[in-house]
Amino acid sequence: MSQVRLRVSALCFRDDKVLLVEHKSFAPDDPRLPPSYWILPGGAVERGETLDEAVQREMMEETGLECRVRNLLFIKELLYPHPGIQEQGTLHHSVSLGFYCEVTGGEMMTGKDPEYPDDQQVILRVNWLPIADLDHYELYPPFLADYIRNKPEKGFAKVLPEFFPSPE
Repeated sequence: MSQVRLRVSALCFRDDKVLLVEHKSFAPDDPRLPPSYWILPGGAVERGETLDEAVQREMMEETGLECRVRNLLFIKELLYPHPGIQEQGTLHHSVSLGFYCEVTGGEMMTGKDPEYPDDQQVILRVNWLPIADLDHYELYPPFLADYIRNKPEKGFAKVLPEFFPSPE
């Protein structure tokens, strides 16, 4: 792999629910990974695009919803295979920036990844999942459920960004 991919994601809340996208596994042949998992809406930043524009585009593509991008919440690195393995990061290496966002409009739908043909789509469905029930879902990245449940008393609008390294 010659480049590290820059990705963005949106953390959105409505009542006591969080917006998540069920996604097919990026490594379906790895028996250690589930066949699908729930992730924040998001994806790769395109050349010439601001981070805000990338978040808004990815939200619209994947969920049909419009959003206002607020503050940076976290920085997540992913290497696959994971660190500690001789081939670490040879199949995938990305840095993802997670932003707190507010849904401002649109109509929720299960979107598509435009880089894949219809018969190879990876988005399975989009839903507002109850925060109290997150343990019943396979979330990725691994810190996400606890991060959401431990929401600061004053909300995410004034949170300082945290760094989450790739798991070993």
